Amino acid sequence: MADTVHDLNQPIGALIDIAVREFGEVDFETVTVGDVSLEVLQIKHMQKYLDKLMDKSRSGKQITLPLWAKVWPSCLVLGYTLTRFPFAKGASILEVGAGCAVNGMVMASLGYDVAVSDIEPFALLFSKINVLKNGLEDKVALHRADFTCDSMDCRFDYIIGCEVLYEESAYEPVADFMDENLAETSSAEILLAMDQKRQGRKFFDRASEKFMMMKSAANYKDEKTGEENVVNLFRLKRKQS
Repeated sequence: MADTVHDLNQPIGALIDIAVREFGEVDFETVTVGDVSLEVLQIKHMQKYLDKLMDKSRSGKQITLPLWAKVWPSCLVLGYTLTRFPFAKGASILEVGAGCAVNGMVMASLGYDVAVSDIEPFALLFSKINVLKNGLEDKVALHRADFTCDSMDCRFDYIIGCEVLYEESAYEPVADFMDENLAETSSAEILLAMDQKRQGRKFFDRASEKFMMMKSAANYKDEKTGEENVVNLFRLKRKQS
């Protein structure tokens, strides 16, 4: 799946057709983050699609789970934080590991120009559909980026992301990627959110060489299980010499 690159310069209907051919039925769900409401494309029968992937894996084919398609609790926690955060007027924003681009769209809805990045082409497909559906195409630019080897060739005032630490081999490269792409100013910041179960020690050890870090926690209740969980929020700012 990760090697399939799509032509995103098509009407929204044609892009949805591509999604349907791969995932089956899809539909838009309303996601509300603070005062911002967005229409977000979702795979309607996820379990059926996962069963299809498992069948492929049994025949020896390599599969990629669509983790990017889920609107994670950390995404909503970060999104709410973004709607209350004192961003500088006219600041440039980079969303990393964007998935469905929910937080990038939150920032675009607040009037900021946003670069949305992900390595997974289907994530970028869903992101483009969502951007078009919400009328944000003039504020959002999509980029395919691999944390481990790519650079955005420019620096951003803020970098945002949730659940980006899911492969240990990429922890240190992710820290380097953020260092390379964050503006070299005292006001530039990185804002991250992740489930407290994710430790990401190698990322934080690497990041601590260049950044000061502040951590806070937000509690949330799983709507399906009723289980209480915690999302950790991190703010990283460059150390000043």
